[in-house]
Amino acid sequence: MDAIKTIMNSVIAELSSPEKEIRKRLIQAWPKIAGAKIASSTKPFLGKNKTLWVWVEHSALAFELNQRYRQALLKRVQAVVGEQEVQTINIRVGRGK
Repeated sequence: MDAIKTIMNSVIAELSSPEKEIRKRLIQAWPKIAGAKIASSTKPFLGKNKTLWVWVEHSALAFELNQRYRQALLKRVQAVVGEQEVQTINIRVGRGK
């Protein structure tokens, strides 16, 4: 019975963790943060070390985001989840996690 209690406490802690809440807010707000057109071709992933990974479908879009919109995206993300939660943004081509 103690094993079940331990497992349940672990699951409840995981579900209510602040990090999960931040990820949820980020994913829900992503279309507003990035815009509908960019959001449809990208996938945000909040990684370790306060880094946001943005996975992009096409290299041309990744290049444009890196060159022109990186700082604007970072500021918009920080406005939603907080500056202390995301300090770096990396944009990569691929499907991500």
